[in-house]
Parts: sequence; structure tokens; C-alpha cells
Amino acid sequence: MKQNKKILITGVNGFLGRALWRYLKKQNTGFQIYGLSRTDDGCDSGIFVCDLTAKDKLKAVLVSMRPDFIFHMAGGRMIDKKILFRSNYETTQCLLDVIQEIDIRPRVIIPGSAAEYGRMCRTRRKVKETDTAMPVTAYGIAKFKQTKLGLDYARKGGDVVIARIFNVMGEGTPSTLAIGRFAEQIVRIEQGLQEKVMDTKNLESKRDFLDIKDICAGLWAVARDGSSGEIYNVCSGHPLEMGKALRGLLLLSRIKNVIIRKSKDSHSPSFDVIGSNMKLRSVSGWFPEVSLERSLKGTLDSHRARR
Repeated sequence: MKQNKKILITGVNGFLGRALWRYLKKQNTGFQIYGLSRTDDGCDSGIFVCDLTAKDKLKAVLVSMRPDFIFHMAGGRMIDKKILFRSNYETTQCLLDVIQEIDIRPRVIIPGSAAEYGRMCRTRRKVKETDTAMPVTAYGIAKFKQTKLGLDYARKGGDVVIARIFNVMGEGTPSTLAIGRFAEQIVRIEQGLQEKVMDTKNLESKRDFLDIKDICAGLWAVARDGSSGEIYNVCSGHPLEMGKALRGLLLLSRIKNVIIRKSKDSHSPSFDVIGSNMKLRSVSGWFPEVSLERSLKGTLDSHRARR
């Protein structure tokens, strides 16, 4: 058996990458854990500065490290479409190209997104990995192209699995995401930095939310037990109405009599996509463990800690 097995996390200083770094460190996996980031925050040893589109530097890192697993967490949501495409698609292409050029065969875990499915028929209860993906947002399209790139690489003999992640909440959830945006506004009101008015979008919409800790556990399950060339939904399998999530946060807050101001522009083409997690559960035994209340509290407390 190979000694000193290694895990590499790209985008390790992003929300998802950092959460996965902490989760794996606590799990006692027996693996050495390293990270790649475009910037150096100086907080952890084992994190190397590397632009994923700089092929020569990336190649030198991978040849030296020879990781067994690569969690490709770089990317995410960006407003600028060119940056969005570069961060999600081009970094993936460069990473897979470099792996093909050198004598290593790590398992690469690529995080997909529920946004890849697009607008699902309202009569469909839960979306499965075999359902046709029809993304309608720039982010969904970028992630779908990233997924296709990974699956093409797997068909050529590479070892790639896709963890298609649904909506996130819990500790560290940024304000760029819906639950994080609610939490940020509540904390600002608690601290007297904002009047008792919260701006929201469509509170009747339903989404499939998972706590970040359950997502990290799901990513590790996909890495360990998934089959190359396959997609696995990482989701709760249950709808959560946005209004219920907001009410839950308000119950955990220190404020009362808040005015909810819903935006007139509240439409979103990615609403109401609820996933089936049976495929991942059947191969790994993974299942969500963090309760809604605990997850909402973790979201709120982490925003309080930032201020």
C-alpha cells in the first residue's frame, strides 16, 4: 500500500474549500492534506500559492506532491461572465490537461451544482442524476460545461467523479447566498447598523438545502465510494420554503417586529429544484445529519462572529 497518501484541495481559501479543509482535518483520514490558493493568507502550512491556469507552476506542484485525491473546489459564482467561465471551466481544463501530461492518476472530485438542472417540471418531485440538465443561468451553464469536461476526461480513462451540490447553509455561509444574505441583514439589525427592514426575493419558493458539514461529508463519501464517470447529487431530498428559513432565523435572533420588504424583481429560474440523494446513499451510506435549527443557528452565529 502506498504510504503518505495525500489529498489536495484547490480553491482552499474559498467558502467550500476552507470548510472541506477543516472537515477533513477533523476526520483523521490518515491522509496528508494540502491546499492550493491564488493568494496566501498565511494561516495554514500545507497551502501553496498557485494560479490554476499557470500550467508550468501547476505541473511542478503536482509532480512534487503526487496527490491521490484532488478536490477541485476552485470557482464559484461571479457576476462577470468571463471571470465566471475562467474560474469554473478554464481552471478545470488546465488541471485535467496537466494531470494527463504527467505520470499520476489521482481521483478528481468536481463540485457540480443544482443550477445545472435548470427549471424542472413542477410535477416532478425530485430530480435525479439521470434527468436531462438544462441550465438557464450563466452560473448553471458554466458548471454544466465543467461537468461535461470532467465526464469527457473520465471517458478517456481519467478518474473523475462529480458531486452535484444543491443549496448551502450553515457556518460561514457567505452573504452572496440566500440564507447568508438573510443572516447578514439580521446581524446588522441586531447591531443597530440597519433599520428593521429586510429585503428579500420570493419567499414562497422552495429549495433543497444542506448544512455545509453535511456537504463536506457528502464530498468525502463521493471521493471514497463513487464510481469514475458518475454524477452524485449531494442534497437533502426535502424542500425548504424560503419564508420558513427566514422565520427560523428571526426566531433565533435578538430582534422583533421586522418589516419584510419583498423585491418586485423576485423571479429566479433556478427555484424549486429538489434533489434525490438515493444514488449517493446507496453506494456510501451517507445521509444528512445536521438539523435545520442547528444549521440556521450556525449561519447566524458565524455572521455575528465576523462583526
